[in-house]
Amino acid sequence: MSKFRDGPLDEIPFPEDLFIIPLTRNEALFLDDSFTLMIEREIDDHRITAMRPVQMTAALAVPMELMEKVGRAVVFTTHPDNGDKEYESLFDLTELLMIREIASSYIKIGEEPVGYNLKRKICAVLYGDDVEREGRDRVVDSLLQDIDTDLSSSRDEVESEQKRQPDS
Repeated sequence: MSKFRDGPLDEIPFPEDLFIIPLTRNEALFLDDSFTLMIEREIDDHRITAMRPVQMTAALAVPMELMEKVGRAVVFTTHPDNGDKEYESLFDLTELLMIREIASSYIKIGEEPVGYNLKRKICAVLYGDDVEREGRDRVVDSLLQDIDTDLSSSRDEVESEQKRQPDS
């Protein structure tokens, strides 16, 4: 991930399977409070478990990479020099879906609706293009609804016209 942090994220190319999500201080803290580290129990035991029980204090066990991304967001957004700046982080699809699972729309920290905001940001990057495309398709469909797009009738008219014209 360090190769992506040498400059502003909007100027650096990155793989298409990564998505930029800006996190506020409250969003970063909420995620940090909601996650616990996913670990394997023992060397011979391939079951995966969490560092602390998954319950109200830790809603989801996540991999180390996601814990690190959220940890960097916490450090950045809580630093006094950064004020209210958001921290832009790169997440893959699996990480976004993990965040979406715990981002209940009713969760607030202070007056900030962190659950709603996180869910909105994630759905916007995952499904925003599809929604725009659907909107454009509806507009095109409404514009074309009164236009005869049946090309077979046009061919019939051309053939009929050709039959009526004498050969020259």
